[in-house]
Amino acid sequence: MRWAILLVILHSLPVLLSAQESSRALLPRSVTVTVGVGNAMGWFGAQGEHYLGDERVSLFVGLGYTPRFDQNDARGLTFAGGLRGFTGGDKHRAFLEGSVSQLFVESGPLGSSRRLYGPGVQAGYQFVAPGGFTIMASLGLGYAPGVSRRVDGWAGLLGLAAGYTWRRMSQRDLRPMR
Repeated sequence: MRWAILLVILHSLPVLLSAQESSRALLPRSVTVTVGVGNAMGWFGAQGEHYLGDERVSLFVGLGYTPRFDQNDARGLTFAGGLRGFTGGDKHRAFLEGSVSQLFVESGPLGSSRRLYGPGVQAGYQFVAPGGFTIMASLGLGYAPGVSRRVDGWAGLLGLAAGYTWRRMSQRDLRPMR
């Protein structure tokens, strides 16, 4: 039975790998807008991403809201920003992200709670359908300097989002109709 499963996997491998070949039919990505949850979204929020050059690098900004979970927790608008580097591929791509985002909320007496930001690194996956539908997922690690002595400053990062990706127009699409 194990040999049969291994044979099916090995037989399917060329088909799976060829699915990653670049298709020239798709125009290059231009901008992605997603909504979701995570550090790069500003917790519960939205994110705009602009692709540079050959779509392998992007800049992003997130704006979100941090709710109050405990009575003395800080709450309010939250931001994030960073840079992503992508692998090749038209639909399926892995990425590595460097960002600055909110990592901790410290509770304090009499409204002295604070939100702590710091740098972080995440690895993730992006799927962009030919029609533009986009999903992203990521995990990583960040460090918040200035955190109280109760914790060491290291925080896990996560991201889960869905949205839409617009593609650049080709030169043919920009010509006036006759």
